[in-house]
Amino acid sequence: MASCSIRRYEDSDYETVRDIFTAGMIEVHSAIVVYMLKKIPCILGLVFVLCILFICTSSFLLAVLGILLLVVFFRHRVNDGCNQYILSSLDSDMKYIHQSYLESHNSCFWVAESDGCIVGIVGCCPASETKEHLDLRRMSVLKTYRGRGIGKLLCRTVIDFARQQGYKAVVLGTSIVQVPAQRLYESTGFMKYKETSFKIPLNSVINLVLNLPIYHYRYNIPTVPVEGRACMM
Repeated sequence: MASCSIRRYEDSDYETVRDIFTAGMIEVHSAIVVYMLKKIPCILGLVFVLCILFICTSSFLLAVLGILLLVVFFRHRVNDGCNQYILSSLDSDMKYIHQSYLESHNSCFWVAESDGCIVGIVGCCPASETKEHLDLRRMSVLKTYRGRGIGKLLCRTVIDFARQQGYKAVVLGTSIVQVPAQRLYESTGFMKYKETSFKIPLNSVINLVLNLPIYHYRYNIPTVPVEGRACMM
């Protein structure tokens, strides 16, 4: 495990925290595009367009070129949709981090420090579904620091906080394309309990057939604290 410390967010961390959140979300863009292109409705649509272009142009080369341009356009639209989500987040709780997470006793925000700099973030607040659950949010670790146990340490920090506050469970949501995140949560003890979908705001009929599955995980707080889970604060 990496030598790192976890501490509460301070206002001087503001820009760095927002940058880490943004960088983490941008990484997901390409994975989302690949996932969407592999969906059956998308494949059938591309094949249909390819056939139409070939019939209209009598040129397989022009038809393929048309498909490539369509894929580039599709990627651009998906990235636009993802950017809208990022901007929306940066204009909501990530704009008012102190007010959103530190002004209430039952919510908090932490940063992970290693090598003298902030390398990871995580926040939590009461879940919307039930007051007995705590929602783990905005988890992100810099790419160059992953695989060192920092993400698991951040998860356990939230779990310990939930236990201290008397919550019965910690819940979170992550997309189908964020496989490393899923493995992290499962290795920490989270269990998948439901699946929903997120429609990328493409403002298009595309969303009628393309959506992004979201996996929801839950960690049930043991009635007796588990030994050996102290985090550096």
